[in-house]
Amino acid sequence: MNVNDVHFGLILGPDDGWEPLMHTEVVKSVRENAAAHLVAQYTMQANRRGALAALAVAAAVGACAASGPEPAAPASQAQEARKGAPMLPAPTVVPTRVGKLAVRDTGPDATSGEVIVLWPSILSDHRIYRTPIEAWRGRHRLIVVDGPGHGDSGPAPGSFTMADCAQAVVEVLDALGVARPVILVGTSWGGLVAGEFALVQPQRTRAVVMLNTPVHTAPGGPGFGDRFVAWGARWIHATGLYRDGVVRAFFLATTRKRGGPLMEDFHQHLQQADGPALARSVRSVLIEREPLAPRMAGIAAPTLFVAGRQDGMYPLEGLRSAAAALPQGRFEVLNTAHISVVDAPEQTTALIDSFLRTLAPIGR
Repeated sequence: MNVNDVHFGLILGPDDGWEPLMHTEVVKSVRENAAAHLVAQYTMQANRRGALAALAVAAAVGACAASGPEPAAPASQAQEARKGAPMLPAPTVVPTRVGKLAVRDTGPDATSGEVIVLWPSILSDHRIYRTPIEAWRGRHRLIVVDGPGHGDSGPAPGSFTMADCAQAVVEVLDALGVARPVILVGTSWGGLVAGEFALVQPQRTRAVVMLNTPVHTAPGGPGFGDRFVAWGARWIHATGLYRDGVVRAFFLATTRKRGGPLMEDFHQHLQQADGPALARSVRSVLIEREPLAPRMAGIAAPTLFVAGRQDGMYPLEGLRSAAAALPQGRFEVLNTAHISVVDAPEQTTALIDSFLRTLAPIGR
């Protein structure tokens, strides 16, 4: 790829990280696979950037902009695609400090088991939890949340912190009348929310499951890759180039090759997302969050921390070191990339089940 093939200008913007200037001229086409690879590469290697590399990714973005976003599926197609979605009640909209959240609750009479709150990763919705939902429905009460700007939830009113998200969980539990301690299961962003909730609501926390959770932040601040992902979430989230790049960063090659409902869900979510709402949340999580690692010693509840051996974005040893501070921590490694519950859904669910069996009976 010749950097002279594309004339592309970028400036840092106040809302979504990167704003395109008005002049973009694509002189030669850039192959789709190469562009998608760049998205994944820049997501995974945020702090190793050079001037030529920045121009290369600008070329990829220029190709994306030239092709334009893919249209969202018509409502009838969306409904058809959702036929295989996890069997859950229709969502209830709960107003919170991070916006109106879509919450699916299997109900207080569904089971005498645990109360489990699930919060997904950025760029995904509750459907990444297909396998645990199918395994736990009828055994536990499930409270399944779509984060702000994701899935069926509305946009956040502005930038937010992970502590704001934890308070939103409090507001959801209060709205549903849940008084007993809960188990929080979170992937990446959701793991940060679970950790923050456990810190500020220890009396309402029975246990925590943190899957693939980026508890550190870059010492020098957010890199070009993170800013590019936030920019893309607003402007090109529906394009195959962006979606394929994120998929390469998040999932194993075997998962991508396998395809199936989980991959279809992921692509469909990005195709149908509201760009400004999605980008606002992605920016809050990727660009503006505070590190959780220095405060993990304050999480008193039993905690299962799961990392992916092949997660190219968040090195294993850094996560292992952070998890060692947990007073009642259990650190496990799965042979996955960044979203273990999609790369290894049955294994991840079984690991969580084994952890839940170690908890003391309620009331003891």
